[in-house]
Amino acid sequence: MTKTARSPHKSDVDACLLEWTSREMQLVRLHEEILSKREALLNCSLAYSQSQFSQTLSEANSLEHALVRNHKLLQDIKLAKNEAELSLNMSPTPRFMTLQKNYWSMVKSQVPMWEQDHGIRPGSTDRFTPRDSTARSKTPRTPQTPIDPDIAAQIISKSPSGVQPKKLQKKKQHDARLKASLQKK
Repeated sequence: MTKTARSPHKSDVDACLLEWTSREMQLVRLHEEILSKREALLNCSLAYSQSQFSQTLSEANSLEHALVRNHKLLQDIKLAKNEAELSLNMSPTPRFMTLQKNYWSMVKSQVPMWEQDHGIRPGSTDRFTPRDSTARSKTPRTPQTPIDPDIAAQIISKSPSGVQPKKLQKKKQHDARLKASLQKK
């Protein structure tokens, strides 16, 4: 009797043992899967943290370079500002004074020709320069109205044998000289 009782009991144990073994194998496979996923995630997070660290270092390095560059630029700007202030406060050089004197003498010599060419007013000796604001002409200026090109064309067509009014003749001469000087350049 004992033999028959043990046999069914042995088969129950074998069945339980077989079931537990299969379950343990499933758990071992699942554990290995979890470990491999954990290792992959650890590798990814390690790579990510290393890239973040290198990126932070490069940003810190570029920030430091930018700060140095900006500081140097600010110093250069301050230096240039100081030099400009000094040069503005200095008296003009003799060369500059000579150039200025030559410029105004040239302007004074050219103004009468320009006024005559444009018919503004006859050449007078009183001239206005920016340095001498009190040297204005004592005679009041009468404004001249500009010649309308259509009216000028009518006057020219009515004038006998191509004789032109003096102002128009001078304007044409001036325009011709101006055109010739521009063509030379």
